[in-house]
Amino acid sequence: MTKFFHTDPREESFLWIKQTLDPSASYIVFENELNAQEGSIFDPAHMAYGYLEKEKFFWQQVIDMDVSREYLVIRIPIGQEDKVLAKAMGCGFSENTICYIFKAKEVRK
Repeated sequence: MTKFFHTDPREESFLWIKQTLDPSASYIVFENELNAQEGSIFDPAHMAYGYLEKEKFFWQQVIDMDVSREYLVIRIPIGQEDKVLAKAMGCGFSENTICYIFKAKEVRK
């Protein structure tokens, strides 16, 4: 997932997300079950989008209608995964929102 767009959500699966992540980059993926939660993490009024814009992070929204889940995939700076996750969680995500961190693979020289 080398190119991120702030456009309409893509209709894909979690497997597709994992397969398209750039291994040289780090990502946070928020997962929301559509049937169990009130509201959508795709709501443009969600505080997280203001934070993402301010920090100039790239993201992609992905929806998997087969399992009724939506995903917010955020590309983040390497080495700042925990810091960014803590700040993002403070943006009003539900306590039931699942979060995954995918860290860049270490390149040995």
